[in-house]
Amino acid sequence: MPDKDTRLPNCRLFLRLPSGCEPESGRKRIASAMGAGDVASLLIPAGPLQLRTSELAKPLCHAHDAVLILEDDVGSAKKLGADAVHLPADASAYASARAVLGEDTMVGVDCGASRHLAMSLGELGADYVGFSGFDRQGQSIIAWWAELFELPCVALDPCSEEDARRYSSEGADFIRPLDDMWQDEESAAAAIRSYNKILGN
Repeated sequence: MPDKDTRLPNCRLFLRLPSGCEPESGRKRIASAMGAGDVASLLIPAGPLQLRTSELAKPLCHAHDAVLILEDDVGSAKKLGADAVHLPADASAYASARAVLGEDTMVGVDCGASRHLAMSLGELGADYVGFSGFDRQGQSIIAWWAELFELPCVALDPCSEEDARRYSSEGADFIRPLDDMWQDEESAAAAIRSYNKILGN
């Protein structure tokens, strides 16, 4: 994940660990993924295992220059010193998170398929906008956003390799691989190699 107001020339990988993944097995799969090639960031989902998993993931992320993102939990992000927090696209939630975390911690938002929310949260200062649940037919919201705005965007729905080719060509800054990659350590590494080959990283 880039610094604010910076756009990378190439699409990169935005990983999301599956919900309910046991922390130690998650750590091993994360390590395998990070060691296999370029990864921009890792999102740890909300839930009772989030903080412990994040504690284990933080040194792995930083050793590989990947951004550690916590979903929804602003307090845990501050406590852990995470690089970013990922929130639903809500103006009040964004403002609250920014007040707690300051400007040094990134705040990203999931805007669903809403152009209005993406523009609104972008204007408020979100560090990236994510799109999910969008129509894959015709011109995608990814292409629309990339044509008009510099703020980085993430394709948050799990992307097949075919999707990765499409969204990267349309201007997505980050894509999320399919959840199949987290089956085991070997699958994690293989997916990173395969997607990075498609993205030219």
